[in-house]
Formats: sequence, C-alpha cells, structure tokens
Amino acid sequence: MLMIVLRFTHVFFGALWVGMMVFQVFFLTPALGQAGPDAGKVMAALMRTPDALMATPMGKAYGWGGLSALLAFLIGIFVMRPAMMKSMMLAQSGDPAHGPEIQRLRARGAVVGRVVTIMLLFTLAAMAVARYL
Repeated sequence: MLMIVLRFTHVFFGALWVGMMVFQVFFLTPALGQAGPDAGKVMAALMRTPDALMATPMGKAYGWGGLSALLAFLIGIFVMRPAMMKSMMLAQSGDPAHGPEIQRLRARGAVVGRVVTIMLLFTLAAMAVARYL
C-alpha cells in the first residue's frame, strides 16, 4: 500500500511540474511578451504575493535542495565521469607506465564522488524537512 501511495505522489507531482512548465512556456511567457513594459508590473505583483513559495522557508529549502541536486549532477557528468572514463581507458591499455595517472584519476573520482554524495544527502534532507520549516 505504501508503494502505491508513494508512486501516486511521485507521478502526481511530476505531472504538476510538467503542467506548470507548459503553462509558463506556452501561456505566461507569450502573454508577458505581448504585455510589453507592463510585464514587469505583473511579474513584480507575482513576486509580492504573500504566499509565493520561494519567499517561504519551505520554498527556500526546496530551492537550495534543488540547486544542490543540479550542481551534483553537473559535477558528476563534467568532472567525475570524464576522470573515471579516462582511468578505465588507461587501465584497459595495460601499460604499466600509466599506473600513477590511473591512481590519480581514481583518487580524483573518489573525492568527487564523496562531494556529490554529500550534496545529494543535503538535497534529500532539504526535501524531507522543507515542509516543517
């Protein structure tokens, strides 16, 4: 039963996210473009709304958690993955002269892996406690 509730929650909020993006990209942004200079007033009014999510501690926790997840992803893709791929390629060559380079790359991958793990744990913690802030 718990898995059904979790699955429903996950799909529901995923659909909500997609719906909000569709609204923003296909409706709000073009309407603001047509509004011309008055678009700034509309956006300012939206940001002054007392219950604007990002102005609340919960919104800030979700924002920081999301930023942490995004940065962890980018670090993993652009720093960790190339180091590990190069290490694997050098190891497969079988040349003992590459030993120090392989060790350096593996050490780099291990350090970056720890950093990414800590960032993802922060993301998880922020998402878990955000509604209680």
